[in-house]
Amino acid sequence: MRALKDKDLVLGITGGIAAYKSANLARSLIQAGARVTVMMSQAATRFVAPLTFEALTGRPCLTDESLFGQGAAITHVEVARDTDGLVIAPATANTIAKMSKGFADTLLTTTVLASTGPVLVVPSMHTAMWENELTQANLQGLPGRFRVMAPDSGELASGDHGPGRFPDVDDITLEVAGMVSEQDLAGRRVVVTGGPTREQLDPVRVLTNPSSGRMGIAMAKAAQVRGASVRLVLGPTDRPEPRPLSGRTLEVVRVDTAQEMLEAVEAGLDGMDALLMAAAVADERPVAASDDKIRKKDLPDSLQLEPTPDILLTLRDRLSDAVVLGFAAETGDLEPPGRKKLEAKGLDLLFANPVGDGRGFAVAHNEGVILGRDGTTVTVDPLSKDDLADLLLDRVVALLSP
Repeated sequence: MRALKDKDLVLGITGGIAAYKSANLARSLIQAGARVTVMMSQAATRFVAPLTFEALTGRPCLTDESLFGQGAAITHVEVARDTDGLVIAPATANTIAKMSKGFADTLLTTTVLASTGPVLVVPSMHTAMWENELTQANLQGLPGRFRVMAPDSGELASGDHGPGRFPDVDDITLEVAGMVSEQDLAGRRVVVTGGPTREQLDPVRVLTNPSSGRMGIAMAKAAQVRGASVRLVLGPTDRPEPRPLSGRTLEVVRVDTAQEMLEAVEAGLDGMDALLMAAAVADERPVAASDDKIRKKDLPDSLQLEPTPDILLTLRDRLSDAVVLGFAAETGDLEPPGRKKLEAKGLDLLFANPVGDGRGFAVAHNEGVILGRDGTTVTVDPLSKDDLADLLLDRVVALLSP
């Protein structure tokens, strides 16, 4: 994840049962390109040994002994000065109360008080503690540079159910990226489409394609990280929907057919700055769909098909004030058909990628060419769809009017 590449982060771990999950979080942040220094409260070391985090990060794990030990009196100042952001996960009710009141009785709380940068607080505790009015008041008392990521709901360590679970590690990593990244889409409204569409023949048969929605979801996540308010129009897919980042607006609209996708995109046009059409929209649909299952013996030898609405052509006259990015899945030479589609639909940018032989659909990586209205062509070697999303957004941002 480009937003975290070469960032220096402090991962503060406090004494909750979810402390063991922070090992996976540390690994996730490192895999995204960050340099991570772990700082543990005394209680946290009773759940997970500091050696675990030293092995994962390749750096010393700091504890209260680092603050109060001989010759280590300024550790908190040095760490606070050199970090791009602090992540406290899990954050217990006790630590939240201390930070809210400005206590500095541990290495972690002292470092928080000495820092001036952004702090992400990831509470994890029993539902009764999370919902307690004192905890909620302490959260409200945190300064503006603090972000609070609400816990998930579900089964807790106690066997109870409710809010208080440690969030998914990938969601926390994305939240950290949004905290430290350049906000070059702040104040912008972006509409993204993703996934396939499906056209019914009868209740058990459809015309569709292999799109998984991975690219559209990656585009929506990347736009959020960079500060945009996002409307994601998502076709039928089993991939999990992205989680809204703190302080951002994310609206996910689920659709099935091309007509439904057209209507959902049209509903999001007001105030839109960019349209990112990553969905693989079915080109045709049966002329007559049956409300009842067609028995095998009654299936026709051929199907009568008609075109589905072309979303970009239908809305073309209403998109003149927005930057529009299209996608084209192709076999053979990419540029000629891609250039033809870009010009026919009045796009600003188009990403054409090869499909087949395990490429394009339902895979984590992609490659292809970025075609610009100005005649430019940029070849993209294989890279993750998350990185491709950032690369494409760079082009979109460059085209946005001030």
